[in-house]
Amino acid sequence: MRLQIDNLIFDSSARQLWVNGTEVHLSNKAFDLLALIVERRPEAVSRAELHASLWPDTFVTTSSLPSLVSEIRAAIDDRQRHPHLIRTVHGFGYAFQWRDAASPKAGPLAWLVGPAEIALFAGENVLGREGPGLTLLKSSTVSRRHARIMIDADGATIEDLGSKNGTYVNDRRVDLATPVVDGDRLRVGSLVFTYRRSQSAESTQSVSSLSDIRARS
Repeated sequence: MRLQIDNLIFDSSARQLWVNGTEVHLSNKAFDLLALIVERRPEAVSRAELHASLWPDTFVTTSSLPSLVSEIRAAIDDRQRHPHLIRTVHGFGYAFQWRDAASPKAGPLAWLVGPAEIALFAGENVLGREGPGLTLLKSSTVSRRHARIMIDADGATIEDLGSKNGTYVNDRRVDLATPVVDGDRLRVGSLVFTYRRSQSAESTQSVSSLSDIRARS
């Protein structure tokens, strides 16, 4: 299988990975992990299945899998991509969230509309100023790991991750996981967004573009 995404080329058969025209080397286990989640994209793969595939009948520490994910993210410079290619699904596993013409048309479940337009996908979406695996918000008022939005087909919650300047839903500061619904006003540090649920998450009608969501504002 060969996959090209912008400046990244991944060839599972040749076991090669190129970034910006330069071949990047991964450890064997990291390459096997990347190949598995790319093949299953955009479906999330459980930690149990990944462990069984990478280390059959072998005990490894709980840090082994996150270490491989960090190795891959560093190799493909995933911190600079919007949205990030490798998504952590909190309490479950990992997903490669690139959706090309050969992938199922499973788009974002919701958006944050404000200073930036942020797509929210099923599972964990961590908002922060810097660090791997985050949805980046470029503001000095946003903490490194500021807030987490958990979202699925039934709804969404937001919780603060011990930020300095707080997370607010409709001007009420929150700490624990708090439900959010379409039209809620969310403030992360000094950045203010409107939470918009994708139409495809609420009905069989698909969302053709972000303008469909804006029209409901």
